[in-house]
Amino acid sequence: MNVPTSWSRDIWRRAATPTIPAVDVVGGHMVSEATEHHADFVGQDRWVVDYLPGRHLTRDQARAAMKIAVAPERPEVERWAAALGLTSAEALGYMAMPVGA
Repeated sequence: MNVPTSWSRDIWRRAATPTIPAVDVVGGHMVSEATEHHADFVGQDRWVVDYLPGRHLTRDQARAAMKIAVAPERPEVERWAAALGLTSAEALGYMAMPVGA
């Protein structure tokens, strides 16, 4: 662990704000160790997220949906949901529903 000898405002800010877990693309699947939700590449720059069935998303939209799944308590959820054309309440509601419901 690297503990700073002096604490600047930026170092305090980074320490106080936890990092959002990584979202990785592995073999056409967008996954994260922090959630069981995933997105799958379906061709022509389109992705499908398991908790948003029937919606074809861009890679950036799929990443936003995955960020919602890995960090639903973050204030950025509103911005990520807006990228999907949803409110934060709608996105969180879809994510909380059992997949396939």
